[in-house]
Amino acid sequence: MNCGLLSCYLCPNDRRGIYTSMSEDGLKLLAKARPTSEASLREALAEATRHSEPASLVTAVEAVNTSPRR
Repeated sequence: MNCGLLSCYLCPNDRRGIYTSMSEDGLKLLAKARPTSEASLREALAEATRHSEPASLVTAVEAVNTSPRR
């Protein structure tokens, strides 16, 4: 059940592949949810840095996220 937020279609060159695209309503819902999602992710990453094992992974993810885009 996708509620009209996505459409799916088969890859024309490889029938094993399935592509999806978001509808206009799906894009609007994604934009509305993004601030909450990003805040939750920031909170989870901040918590992870308090533990030695995931801290280096968090540092690497943050470095990728802040690097200039090509």
